[in-house]
Formats: sequence, structure tokens, C-alpha cells
Amino acid sequence: MSYANREVSTADSSPVELYEFRRGGDAWRYTSAADDALYGSYEYLAVPVKRSSIEQSTEMGKTGLRIIFARDIEVAQDFIATPPSEITTLTLYRQHRGDGETVAVWMGRVLNAEWRGSEVELNCEPVYTSLQRIGLRRLYQRNCPHVLYGTACGASAVVFRVTGTVASLNGTLLSVPAAAGFPVGHFAGGYATWAANGITEKRMITAHSSDVITLSAVPPGLAVGDAITLYPGCDRTLNTCHSKFANSENFGGFPFIPTKNPFGGSPIY
Repeated sequence: MSYANREVSTADSSPVELYEFRRGGDAWRYTSAADDALYGSYEYLAVPVKRSSIEQSTEMGKTGLRIIFARDIEVAQDFIATPPSEITTLTLYRQHRGDGETVAVWMGRVLNAEWRGSEVELNCEPVYTSLQRIGLRRLYQRNCPHVLYGTACGASAVVFRVTGTVASLNGTLLSVPAAAGFPVGHFAGGYATWAANGITEKRMITAHSSDVITLSAVPPGLAVGDAITLYPGCDRTLNTCHSKFANSENFGGFPFIPTKNPFGGSPIY
């Protein structure tokens, strides 16, 4: 009997679900079956799991999936402080016991995790949301709207980045001697990257003074002596774009907007 026939059968239906999570080069695989399962040469660990129903909707962003595991499930541990920098993808397979046919019924990514007592709930969004594109976003404004180091910005992250070593670490505060030679606030608004467990973690830099770097959240997997890369920030003004990045030709704002509104109530312009 085929998968489709067993799926709609009230007597022969015996569904088993396989959950495959991936982040960088790591993978976690779980199954709703009573025993560990084998699929595609990979072993899926049997764990207690429940999820919301898979819905069809005209609004792609609202067809998410919520999956509940025991709070000590390994895939959720990196979400305890803040979500990891790299995307955690999820592929949900479904099969029936004794049937060799397996179907991928849902694909997407994990947005965040919520802990409730002895359980953790993973909030996931479907892969279709990646097809959404923003419309017209540029406004008539003084400051630049471009993403720093993005395509429209044109500034090279490779040219302006600074590599160093973590000398001390206390929560979100880092001491990076390589940053000491730059003006106060040079890296504020930028970001820092480092390697942790085979993936590249990234955190925003909220403040910088001498060799002290303040990150937006506690850096997972970072320790004293580790290598770190710092990327300078930008305050989106024409002066900074020109003096700091020599990139004024790509400046996306309108710095010479008149300060007085010609359509205001004053009879004198």
C-alpha cells in the first residue's frame, strides 16, 4: 500500500515523523516513534515530541510550526541566551510503520525557543518566507539607508575588518588589544565574528572604548585567547561615509535637504 493510501486510511495508518535539524555542519535528528529509526543512512533518536498542525494559508508567514520537546533536547541548547548566528533549518519527514516510502511534509527554519517548565517550544517559520521580497524602502532622508557592507553600500568588509585575540571576557565585555589603536566608538554599530563549534558566530558591537568592546549579547563559545574579527560601525552620515570609509560616492541619503519646509505656514521662505 502506498504512502498516500495509508495516509488517508483509518485502519492501516500508522504514522511516524522524522525531524532533521541542521546548523552549519551540525545536524540533530529525532523521531516520534517509540524506538530509534533509520532513514537515509542516518539514525533518528526517539524522543517525546508534539507539534502544532500543518496548515494551508494564503499568508505564507502565518503557516508556521511549533514543536515541543523536553527542555534538555540538544538542538535547543544554543537558543538559551540568544538565537545562534547561523540559521537552524528543519525538515519534517513523515512515513508509516512498515512502509518504505517517506515524504517531506514541511521545511523551514527555527526562529526562537521558549522554555516552559520541563518543556521547550521551538517556533519555526516555513521556507516560503525566504521568497518574500521587500518593496520600495528608500526614503527622502538625510542619513544613509543602505546595509553596511552590503551591495548598495559598496564598502569592503574585508578591507576594514580588524583581527585580534580576546585578552579578557566578562559577560558582554571583551578586551581586544587590537582595538586599542582606534578612536572611541570606531567599532560601535559594527559587529564581531568568531568560530565556535564549527560555525561562525556573530554579535553586534554596541560600544567601543580603547581595547574594550561591548557586545549586544553574551558571546557563545568564545573564550580568552580565541581569535576574533571586528568590523567597524557607521552612523549613516555623509561625513562618516567619506572620512571613515572613503565611500561617499555610494552614500544613499540626502544630506542637503533644506531645514525649512517650503510648504510650511511661513509666508517667507
